[in-house]
Amino acid sequence: MDAFGHVNNTAFLRFFEDARFTAFPAAGVGTGGLMSTRALLAARHEVEYRSPLLYGRHRLTIDIWATRLGTSSVDVAYQAVAEEGGRAGVAAVARSRMVMVDVTTGRPEALDEQERAQFTPHLDEPVEFRGW
Repeated sequence: MDAFGHVNNTAFLRFFEDARFTAFPAAGVGTGGLMSTRALLAARHEVEYRSPLLYGRHRLTIDIWATRLGTSSVDVAYQAVAEEGGRAGVAAVARSRMVMVDVTTGRPEALDEQERAQFTPHLDEPVEFRGW
């Protein structure tokens, strides 16, 4: 919470990360919950805040989908919807570029068929930003 009673803007990245792990649980985690030798790491985030999220007053839902599959990367979009008193509005939209890397070398590696199959059913249009 910040000095104005708002959820701090940095908290949204944590909300989006939690949603990503919920929606795509196998990304970077092997069987039995052990870390794999490959991980999907954040290369870039862009967030557009549309309305304040008031601490303790809003129920937050994160919509998440994939927008692009590259050779070693996937773009993920988010929409944070805040609900209060039966009314809902978009608090923020965001996108992330996630890159599959070898955790030993830190170098990008191509997504395999199983990894691509995890995202393919969730492909949709990119998030729309209002611009500067």
